[in-house]
Amino acid sequence: MILKDIKKLEPSYIPSKILCRDDQLRLLSSFMKGGRAIISGGVGTGKTLMAKYFGGDVYVNCYINRTEHKVLEEIIHQMKPNFRTTGMSTSRLWNEIEEGKTIILDEIDGMVPDELRHFSYTLSRMKENGKEIKYIAITRSHTILRQIINDDAIWSSFADKAIVELRNYTWEEIKKILLYRAKESIREDALDDEVISLMADIALTSPGHMRAGIELMKNAALIAESKGKDAIDVEDVREANHEGWLSDAKSLNQKEKIVLLAVANACKNRAYVSIDEIEELLKIKSEEIGITINRDELPKIIDLLVKQEFVFHTHRGYTILTAPCKKIIEEVEGFFRKQIG
Repeated sequence: MILKDIKKLEPSYIPSKILCRDDQLRLLSSFMKGGRAIISGGVGTGKTLMAKYFGGDVYVNCYINRTEHKVLEEIIHQMKPNFRTTGMSTSRLWNEIEEGKTIILDEIDGMVPDELRHFSYTLSRMKENGKEIKYIAITRSHTILRQIINDDAIWSSFADKAIVELRNYTWEEIKKILLYRAKESIREDALDDEVISLMADIALTSPGHMRAGIELMKNAALIAESKGKDAIDVEDVREANHEGWLSDAKSLNQKEKIVLLAVANACKNRAYVSIDEIEELLKIKSEEIGITINRDELPKIIDLLVKQEFVFHTHRGYTILTAPCKKIIEEVEGFFRKQIG
């Protein structure tokens, strides 16, 4: 078995510590002494994880519960599981919320704008009415959230400057976090540095960033286990990342296809290759298929393949593939066989 504990790679898992966010956690703790904070950041930057790690009595996804009434119902259902809210007015629901609780409001900018304005105003004024309710609101962009609220007075009481902004993780940070999560969930000898590095590179190019990296690790481990392996290799990672885009390779011209084939052959047993290594494989494949590519053409063709996301350049100067080499080789060689035949 490769996996020690798959639950520790699930989105709902809260690790015992959060890496690479010490300053932001201190800031959040400081703001919450005043009873409110806004966590702002792009997809996969750990906003929800940070809020849950800090702690809350209630968690509500406002993109799912888009009206003030729905949000309040969900809050009360979690505070008072046996309490019936059917037919109750919004003002009555506000009265039923327990004092001294901390509410996490995820994707708060997903609420209907008019509902959001009234909700954020009422929530921020509860203390003035004698009931203190702490809250952490989560948004992809505090700037856009402020524009949606579109009222300086409401924004001042709801958020003001209590904003914790999360930037995207760097490659080094993604790798560090993946290593930490791997130690919790995967057998130590089942994962080497090259495989972890490839996972970090793929996560860096993904819109899901850190979330995508952890999901990739879990799926690669499951794929390797399904094949009876004792360790995860780079092809398992590529297979876990594969999204079925190879049909798009049909749109490439012959020279682009043969360069893609050379990259796939160079990457067969490893994660990273240099341009020189690709060039060596290209000479062999060109002779086999009978297509000549000038040395000056190669960088331009690779750049085109990068733009179309067939291959990627890493920040360390290497070229990687994020889809299984075997599938690429089968697809492209099949095309040339048909051409020759």
